[in-house]
Amino acid sequence: MAAKPRRVWCTTLGCDKNLVDSEALLGRFAVHGFTLVEDPEQAEVWVVNSCGFIDAARRDSAETVAELASAKGDRTLVVTGCWAQEHAERIGREFPGVDLVGGVGQFDELIAAVADRTASLPLTDPNEARYAGLIDRPLLTPSHVAFVKIGEGCNCHCTFCRIPLIRGKLRSRSVAEIESEVRGLVARGVTEVQLISQNTSDFGRDSGENLLDLVVRLDRIEPLRRIRLLYLYAGLLTAEMALALLEVKKLVPYLDLPIQHASHRLLTAMRRPGDPVVAERFFATLRRARPDVVLRTTALLGFPGEEEADVEQLLDFMARVEFDHLGTYRYSPEVGTPAAALDDLPDPEEVADREARVLDLQAEISLRRQSGRLGQAFEVVVDAVAERIDSETELPTLLRGLAEGQMNESAERSAIERVIEQGGPVAVGRSHHFAYDLDGVVIMPAAGLRPGDWLDLTWRAVTPFDVWAVPVTGDIGADGTRSAARRKDHQRDA
Repeated sequence: MAAKPRRVWCTTLGCDKNLVDSEALLGRFAVHGFTLVEDPEQAEVWVVNSCGFIDAARRDSAETVAELASAKGDRTLVVTGCWAQEHAERIGREFPGVDLVGGVGQFDELIAAVADRTASLPLTDPNEARYAGLIDRPLLTPSHVAFVKIGEGCNCHCTFCRIPLIRGKLRSRSVAEIESEVRGLVARGVTEVQLISQNTSDFGRDSGENLLDLVVRLDRIEPLRRIRLLYLYAGLLTAEMALALLEVKKLVPYLDLPIQHASHRLLTAMRRPGDPVVAERFFATLRRARPDVVLRTTALLGFPGEEEADVEQLLDFMARVEFDHLGTYRYSPEVGTPAAALDDLPDPEEVADREARVLDLQAEISLRRQSGRLGQAFEVVVDAVAERIDSETELPTLLRGLAEGQMNESAERSAIERVIEQGGPVAVGRSHHFAYDLDGVVIMPAAGLRPGDWLDLTWRAVTPFDVWAVPVTGDIGADGTRSAARRKDHQRDA
């Protein structure tokens, strides 16, 4: 009798670095004879790749595991990832429906344990975890875009962060290995890569290589079209280094540089590299030299001892720098971190109010930045096409927001409303201003488009987050945008 097929399904919680781990783990499952499926009902093995970065993430992980444990039937339920790395014993005790718990990077050991139905694995020291399968992995993103993890761990021991405890110290991958991975991805149809790690600015500090050399090597790969950098530390990156990176042709003028705060007192308590005065000069230098650069950042609200004056400093800093995108999160005490021993936690309601003020200001700034691009044209890649606008997706909300947004021409409102009334079709994509699965999107008439198509679009309506754009109909000025209306398909058979 033929063996029963072994099919595996995985859900990923947390960041895009965790997503890459899920891809690599699924790739290793495939090597060991498992079939990968997108429908959990079809799978005999369920995997939860958990997140444990902050308390909210741990609650999300626990809720997901509890839900799946109650629904799994006779399936094998596996929990892995950051939360499992630190709380394996608790997971096994509190969730009897979980069959196997494994930590970070234990891909082959975990798969062997699934075959043996082992209940748990001896957790590996995170500094010794082996992340096999990164080069040849299935993608959980659209087939034309991929996250590429260039290193693991972090040497910056910020007082609020457990990442070095969970993931270990910095271990940069070699430039040659990353180049090999990207060449393989491009051969499969990938035209955009987003380089990620816990601290991208530190790449190569442990190996003698450097980020610029890596980007230059990747720039030579054809037909790769975009390279994007995420998770840079402004305090570890000089303006000269940033501008040298931005000179590389395929590196888009977009930099993700989390500041966490702009209060010198709090940054010192956080043990963050850099200084607000130096950081402001850094951003001003970038803006002067590269007016086209898109800046993204993150702010942490509610750190112990945060006062109104600190938040005012952050708001003033934001107003002067004018980030294109800014995300926030709230502090949670993390066991084992120095900040966990600090008292004087701000009142949660006050933190929520501060966060709302930060986000309100950022919405004003983002809208101003977006509005300044109305009427200009930019190259856009299509990530998805919706022949019909599903009311259960966020598309109707995004389109209604754009119909009420800033317009290049008043007639554009009627065009958007017509699309809403007709129920589509529309395509969703990104210009260089937006990272995949992180920022807003560009919505456009579908007009026979397919995911992976590249085309030039003129921005016609904007909100602080998203864009309505239409195909270019005329010549474009010398502002770095395109000069002809055309659709540019990527090489589907590469």
